[in-house]
Amino acid sequence: MASSQDQRRRSSSFRDSVNDKAAGVYALAQRSLDYVVAPSSRRRAYDSASSLASSRPILFSFAVSQLLFSFLPLLFFALFSAGTVAFALGLAILFSLFWIGLALLVLVPTLLVASSIAVLVWAWAVGSFLVARWLYLHAPVAVAGGLHVDAAGRHLHVVKGENGVGGSVDGAH
Repeated sequence: MASSQDQRRRSSSFRDSVNDKAAGVYALAQRSLDYVVAPSSRRRAYDSASSLASSRPILFSFAVSQLLFSFLPLLFFALFSAGTVAFALGLAILFSLFWIGLALLVLVPTLLVASSIAVLVWAWAVGSFLVARWLYLHAPVAVAGGLHVDAAGRHLHVVKGENGVGGSVDGAH
């Protein structure tokens, strides 16, 4: 006897739990519908549908039967179209990722070679700069020199200085 009461209590608690879940789902659906379509707009649509049903029952029944029998094929078509687009986009993404991955297999060694060449050119440029700076620091600022020649009683002076090459001839024979 006690087991049948426990069983009734369990079934009623299960039923209450299911009713609570259903009420929660209904409330969520109602809130979502209120968010998408305002209750005043829904009320106007219900009122206009009700007035159409009472004023033109044959037209209303035709529209309802068309809607009932056409809804399922239209829904399947919409789902098929959305699935086809999603499948095509998925394949396009996979196709793109494949070729991008293949291109990366070419790009990485190319970048390695290019960066190695760039490092070598940079090292050459820095080395050349350091050598040129060392030469510049150790080279004299101005070179001056002269040459004296005594030819047939004449003295020829050639001087190279900062202003270029100059000279003079002294003495007459």
